[in-house]
Amino acid sequence: MSSWPSDLTPAGATGWQVKAISWLLDRCPSEFRTYEVFRTQPAALSYVTQFHLEHQVEAIRDAYRSARTTSNLKPEPLDELLAALEHEGARLALELEQARCVIHALQRDNSQ
Repeated sequence: MSSWPSDLTPAGATGWQVKAISWLLDRCPSEFRTYEVFRTQPAALSYVTQFHLEHQVEAIRDAYRSARTTSNLKPEPLDELLAALEHEGARLALELEQARCVIHALQRDNSQ
């Protein structure tokens, strides 16, 4: 898979599901690790991880769209903010794409 995370064991390798769950948890707020349902139920974790990442991407896009009119920044810091938001948006979009690949592989593996 072209969007498979480079830092994650390939799907199908020994122990890959445990590592995939940990990888998905790393994309969520750290408090999620305290909930047993996210550690033991890949479907629940998959649902909330995708939901969380989708909303992070949308929040960055909203911030980018409104920065010129609501941030009250002078031109130089505004340019820096927009560059940071653009970079973070691209990073999060890639992370969402990778998470979707991991989620798909978990679902496929659990349906067999």
